[in-house]
Amino acid sequence: MIKRVLLPVDGSSFSEKAGEYAIYLAKNLNAHIIVIHVIQVGATQKLDSENIEMKKLRQSDLCFKSLKEKAVKEAIELETKILVSRTIVDSILEEAKDGDYDLIVMGSRGLSGIKKLVLGSVTGGVVKKSTIPVLVV
Repeated sequence: MIKRVLLPVDGSSFSEKAGEYAIYLAKNLNAHIIVIHVIQVGATQKLDSENIEMKKLRQSDLCFKSLKEKAVKEAIELETKILVSRTIVDSILEEAKDGDYDLIVMGSRGLSGIKKLVLGSVTGGVVKKSTIPVLVV
C-alpha cells in the first residue's frame, strides 16, 4: 500500500510533470506527499553558510509554490523540505531511507536537460541505487 510518496524536484518542467502525477496518485491512494529540493554545494562551500540560506528561500518559491497550490486544490496533504548536500543522489536516497517512503516519483530529466540521455544523471542514480520503487515520469 502506498501511503508516503517522496517527490524530489528541481524547478524543471520535468519535475513539475512528476509533481502533477504524484498529486494524482496521492488523491487516488489517499497518500501523503513529501516534496524535497536538494541544494548542492561545492566541496569548498560551508553547508551552513548565509548564502545557502538565501538560496533556500529563493528555491523554495521556485520549486514548491505551484505544487502547493495544486495540492491545496486537490485537498492533498503535502509537506516540503529543502536539503543541503554535496551529492544530490545520496541526499535523495538518504531521505528515502530515513523517511519510510513507499514510492519515489521523479521527472525523467532535470534542469540540465541533456536531451541525448534517456534519464538525467540524478534520476538514473536514484533508479539504480534505490531500495524502494521509483516511478519516472
